[in-house]
Amino acid sequence: MRVPVSLVNAFQTDFESVLGDFLLQNQLIDGKDLLDNRRYLTRSIAPHVKAFSELFNRKEGNQTDGIDREDYWADGNAKNKRLAYLLSFMPPNLFRVASVWAELHRLGFQFPKVDGELRALEFGAGVASGACGVLAGEKFAPIGLPASGSFALIEQSKAALSLGADWLDFLAASYGQSYHSRGFHRRIELNEAWLPRNAPSFHLMIMSFFLNESPLSPDEMVLEFIKMAENHLEQEGLILIVEPALKQQSRKLLLFRKALIDKLKNSTSSLKILLPCLGEQACGALVKEEDWCHEEVDWMRPNYLRELDLLTGLDRRTLPFSYLVIQKTKKSLNELFTKFEGKDEERYRLVSPSKNLSKRTSEFFMCGQDGKRRSRFSPENLEHPDRGEVLQNVKLHGESSLTQIDEAKLLPPEDSIKII
Repeated sequence: MRVPVSLVNAFQTDFESVLGDFLLQNQLIDGKDLLDNRRYLTRSIAPHVKAFSELFNRKEGNQTDGIDREDYWADGNAKNKRLAYLLSFMPPNLFRVASVWAELHRLGFQFPKVDGELRALEFGAGVASGACGVLAGEKFAPIGLPASGSFALIEQSKAALSLGADWLDFLAASYGQSYHSRGFHRRIELNEAWLPRNAPSFHLMIMSFFLNESPLSPDEMVLEFIKMAENHLEQEGLILIVEPALKQQSRKLLLFRKALIDKLKNSTSSLKILLPCLGEQACGALVKEEDWCHEEVDWMRPNYLRELDLLTGLDRRTLPFSYLVIQKTKKSLNELFTKFEGKDEERYRLVSPSKNLSKRTSEFFMCGQDGKRRSRFSPENLEHPDRGEVLQNVKLHGESSLTQIDEAKLLPPEDSIKII
């Protein structure tokens, strides 16, 4: 993906000030100047960031063991732990979701019309990084979200839920948006009903780093997911799922997608997978066990986060993640994405970085209706595509092991920036 300039600039400049005001109001810092204080960041924040990083980036064999959020929100120095999470992990996760929203924007997607106010829901909300990512996405890459509404936040940690609800309300107010939060303290078992039978229906559902915390297999999760969507997602409603880019977790999301497609084949459901695959073809990354698929976005980190990365040895200049966008709709992709043209079978998305073989020729892997292809491209304007970008009206020849693209049209966003 390429990130809209407006979204990048928001995190480079204003976001740090807004977050600082929120932390000050909630007595998590004594002054906004502490965000520029290297000694304070070194002693009070960096050790907790390192501990969080070790927890979140568990060894492959333990990634599905789940996390008890109360352990890292309540034990020990709770104030600085919460502060460390809000400063270091919340903004990147927020930006990931905002980037998915921006991808919908650049493809010409319009949020379906809603009678009355928006009803949105975030599962496993934590500090509402996902919901706030939607707020940021709509602010800087709008797709026509209703002007007002509520976000229901479901979270198993009371401490995180309270802080997340306050943060969403604060960020919405800073953006001049008329959205508010509603908190629900409960734990969701993914092989049981996700929502009570009498729960309302929603226009938008968000899951940010949620499915990966369950030890259940994709096949076990998908049945209740479909029931939940059929009972509680409005027709034309949208679901955003963002997960880690780690191999095991990315493949788990791909297997979830496969299980969802398999279950929907013989059903009357109108659930449809929109992104990133541009269709419901077989996943090319599941052909080989050592393969997986993820996106990467560039951003300009807040200044304090650059300093924290230096202190902790982390590098968040580029943010990897895996994602799915699902809609309950009977419309075709060309109806949903107004920037699309041509035939579905002539449309591909790059699923790897683009390697320059020469100034004129680049090589990459791309996925389309016919699966995954290793491809070479020599564009006349020398604008080489990169991971996540979409090619349309593709004319090619050769086998999937090595395809030559004879003709293609790159679909770039109109107001984007590629950060080096």
